[in-house]
Amino acid sequence: MKAHRLLGGLLLVQLAIQPGYADSLEAVDAERKALQIEAAHAESACYDRFAVNACLSRWAAEQRSRSAALRKRELALRDTARAQRTREQLGQLEQKQAELANRQEELGQNPVVARQPKVAPVPVPVPVSRPEAATSTSVISAEQAQANRAAFDSKQQEAARRKAEVEKRIEEKPDRAEPLPVSP
Repeated sequence: MKAHRLLGGLLLVQLAIQPGYADSLEAVDAERKALQIEAAHAESACYDRFAVNACLSRWAAEQRSRSAALRKRELALRDTARAQRTREQLGQLEQKQAELANRQEELGQNPVVARQPKVAPVPVPVPVSRPEAATSTSVISAEQAQANRAAFDSKQQEAARRKAEVEKRIEEKPDRAEPLPVSP
């Protein structure tokens, strides 16, 4: 067990010698690999002991806490790297805008403060004139309305009649299943 800790420690010492390495994602990855190596050795050492489950539980708890610390460091490093990239991109954007403004002033044009994105014009639908639609009227005559109403009423009456028939058949129909016998 001491040998694998020594091996992991040597790996970390060698990597930490490099300048600026302690605060890098490579350092976190190296520590994670060293932790995995140490975990494998600790697990095999636990199986050599009598109380295997207790040993494995202790090691798993230690490994979880160390992994959580590594994850926190990794997230902090990624956040700082992301913030640095954002600052660099904003600086480059400001520099390009300043160069563009200078170039336009040299040419005698007004500098563009913010460029508007080009949007394709939306085509406006053109109404199509149909001669057959112009000749027909959308208003129905009184006779047609009366005929429509009579057809509607007859359909309603027919539906009510069918509904009454079905209900009557259901009431008259005897129960098909015999009731279950009562247990004594």
